[in-house]
Amino acid sequence: MKKYIAAIFLSVLMALCLVGCGSDEPAAVQKNEDGSVNIRDNNLYYVKIEGKTFKAGAKIADIEKEGYIMSDKRRDEVLPAQRYSMDNDMKNAAGTTVFQMKALNTGSEKVKYAEAELGGFTIGSYNTSEIAEETLALNIEVYGGLKLGGSYDDIVNALGEPDFSFKHEKTDLLPAYTTYQYSSGYRGYEFIVDDAGKISQISWNNYDYNEK
Repeated sequence: MKKYIAAIFLSVLMALCLVGCGSDEPAAVQKNEDGSVNIRDNNLYYVKIEGKTFKAGAKIADIEKEGYIMSDKRRDEVLPAQRYSMDNDMKNAAGTTVFQMKALNTGSEKVKYAEAELGGFTIGSYNTSEIAEETLALNIEVYGGLKLGGSYDDIVNALGEPDFSFKHEKTDLLPAYTTYQYSSGYRGYEFIVDDAGKISQISWNNYDYNEK
């Protein structure tokens, strides 16, 4: 009898631990009538880096603890209250830029960039051939398992048809590529698919993640 009670106790304890720790995966997202996702759903906005998930609103300082450090030029600069930044380089231990993040300050007081929140994320370039090996090695993915090197079909399967697309012709400075956008207010995704049909850049921003 004592063994039986102990077993029940351990089962309950394990269940409570699982609830307390929570899942590192975002919850299921809201779907529109046509099956596409609701682009305003906060559960869309996260990045998984080497298996570690960072959601919109995560502290930049917590991301730095994982070894991705904001450029020294920005770390100690001040971000005013209720403001967000442009992309800031995030470097690995060797000093190589591996992705970019937008700093966000939803508070009522100014903070240093390195103490702000995650408001946006960008990875990649205009062509997959230009992406650093250090970046590819991180195996980064966003909602729907979307990664660099994926396809347009992968994007549509995850998010539905884009709200906007634009084909950029080749110039002396840039290769040919196509931009696909999903947006609603201060939330949105943007993808670049290169001339080989591969996802070469992924970007999202969510500046009002604490609103419904």
